[in-house]
Amino acid sequence: MSTKNDPILQKVIADKLAGSVQHTADGSAPVNTAMLDWLDRMNKTAVNRSYRDIPAYSFKGKLVRLVKRLMRRLTFWYVEPCMMQQTDYNSANNRFSAEVNSELNTMRMQLADAQSAKQALQGDLSRLTQELAQLRELVKAMDDGTASRFAGFAHEQQAFENMANARLFQHDEQLRKLEKLTFLHGADGELLPEEADDVRASFSQSGEDAIIRYIFGTLGIDPGACRYLDLGANHAVHLSNTYGFYREGASGVLVDANPVLTQELSERRPRDIVLNRCLSDQPGVKLPFYVMNGDGLSTMDHEAALSFIRDNPALKIERTVEVDSITIDEIIREHFADKAPEIMNIDVEGMELTILKMIDFAKFRPLLIICEMIEYKNGLTVGEKNAEILAFMEQAGYREFAFTGINSIFIDAGKEVTA
Repeated sequence: MSTKNDPILQKVIADKLAGSVQHTADGSAPVNTAMLDWLDRMNKTAVNRSYRDIPAYSFKGKLVRLVKRLMRRLTFWYVEPCMMQQTDYNSANNRFSAEVNSELNTMRMQLADAQSAKQALQGDLSRLTQELAQLRELVKAMDDGTASRFAGFAHEQQAFENMANARLFQHDEQLRKLEKLTFLHGADGELLPEEADDVRASFSQSGEDAIIRYIFGTLGIDPGACRYLDLGANHAVHLSNTYGFYREGASGVLVDANPVLTQELSERRPRDIVLNRCLSDQPGVKLPFYVMNGDGLSTMDHEAALSFIRDNPALKIERTVEVDSITIDEIIREHFADKAPEIMNIDVEGMELTILKMIDFAKFRPLLIICEMIEYKNGLTVGEKNAEILAFMEQAGYREFAFTGINSIFIDAGKEVTA
């Protein structure tokens, strides 16, 4: 309601305000200026200048409300089941993850127990081997009459050593089975399928052991009865061209200049003879060996090590160690005097041709020779092969049976192979 343009109403309000105070001596009423100021402010603000007429369409308004209510009900009807389904799925997923983690922890504990048992048994075997060596030295120092008294005792020691080796083999088999569980925990957190427990599984970098197994099958050679000479053996299992045959019962000589790797080889492959030596044409000298941070790239060749670094700046020489040298002839005389091995593997990072030229192939002829044929590159190498090695092997009477993109497998040309 506005009083701005209503003089009668203003007169009434003024009279009422004047009547609320006492009259002066002359009978006139004093004016309440404060009240009049508030009245003037009321007149000035009585009109809402933001006022706009809002017409009422009752039918349209009811229809809009009805549509909104219907939309809310339809939305609730569709969204609620989706939310409930998602909640059920999240709950089931959390419970499943908890069960999987529990199973994985149990597997890890079993694997740790098996490894501890194996280490303890290896320690016992090492101690017994040392004691047996001491006893043999003692028997050797005695005369024939005195030595006969200890013959029975030495026989018992040998029987005990055989029993200890059998127990070690059993523990190694148990550990292998644990390592080949159907599922193992992957590096990215998912469950990854592991290879089947099959002696035909390939452990080589590019299936070289599978190709050799095919050759053996064609020639009627038992893979578990073969012998091998692995020059630059590297890891005991990972990317090994000979471990697949070791699993089947074969054995041989492993040569590597890296002292860390030879320790691994001795622990994982106790039936094999492991030599921590550098291959050279000079016996019994100390030679530098450059240990790289890249797997399988350590080498005696300093220029080769620098070439690796130039090609891949992430590589570096971690340390240089002095290693005793050994010649190919010494290895042959000591370990293969009666018969050449069926397999000779050569992977010495750039020195393959040098090693091949040290061998007298007129006297020493392995059936198969696996030789690395490409230079190291930080990436995939396609269409390249060492032509000098090919020519040398052909001159030595060997033919290339297969090339895997990394290694060539040469076979003695005097052996007839029929598919």
